[in-house]
Amino acid sequence: MSLGKNIVTPFGVPGIVGASDVPDWSFLYTASTVRDPKYNLGDRVITGDGRVFRYAKAGTTGVLASFGATVRASSNISVLAPAQTTGCGAIGDRKVTITIASGDGRAVDGVVAADELRGGYIVMGNQSSSAMCRCIVGNTVVASGGGTTIVTLDGPLTAAVTVGVTYTEIILNPYAFMELGGGANLEYQSFFGVPVVTATVGKYFWLQTWGPIWIVPGDGTTPGDSVNDREVFFVGDGSINGSAHITNENGYQVAGFIMDSGSTTPPFVMLQVNP
Repeated sequence: MSLGKNIVTPFGVPGIVGASDVPDWSFLYTASTVRDPKYNLGDRVITGDGRVFRYAKAGTTGVLASFGATVRASSNISVLAPAQTTGCGAIGDRKVTITIASGDGRAVDGVVAADELRGGYIVMGNQSSSAMCRCIVGNTVVASGGGTTIVTLDGPLTAAVTVGVTYTEIILNPYAFMELGGGANLEYQSFFGVPVVTATVGKYFWLQTWGPIWIVPGDGTTPGDSVNDREVFFVGDGSINGSAHITNENGYQVAGFIMDSGSTTPPFVMLQVNP
């Protein structure tokens, strides 16, 4: 089982560098059916110019370059705590036993692969005044139709998990199933970044989450074409609109701000999703 915190890889050095000193960033602009063994889903790369990328995998619909990427379907697991395996659930333990129902999991079939939950988050006791939120760093297999899995946490429990009392919720690693915005939950989706290449289902790719990027404008609009219209927002398909073309009070997600001056310039955006 692969355990541990996600990798953060900063590239480049401070100060002025020549072309021969610039790292080779070509790996950021590829999509592959084979996972790079150096990275786990959600791992972060920071380039010398301040851009940030997260390692991700395309879900059923795939993703398109220059459109925001989202998780279309709800993927949380909600359950009361079952009987705890030895070494799980007590104060100071870093493991907890969780029930996986037959309709849980990414494929809604109760099957969970080893470490499939890695990079997701779990909250325990969220119906009390002592909620415990942790990052998941590993889990055991649930082979078929539901069962129990032992989830390994990034820190110890500060309160005991009580059978049939402690309510638990898990959100899966969003970077493990990135898709193009759309579908039945069109207006209930959040965007986690912008792919720099198009990737079909099952391919691993790099998702930009911070820094300069070009994003497709939505609905034939020109973000920034109105006075003081500098902020841009993701709309349903992952394109962007300026604040003059949406109703901010409706809660659209901020994508960033327009970098260039003027009212007719292309939407080069300072992306501001996850630094």
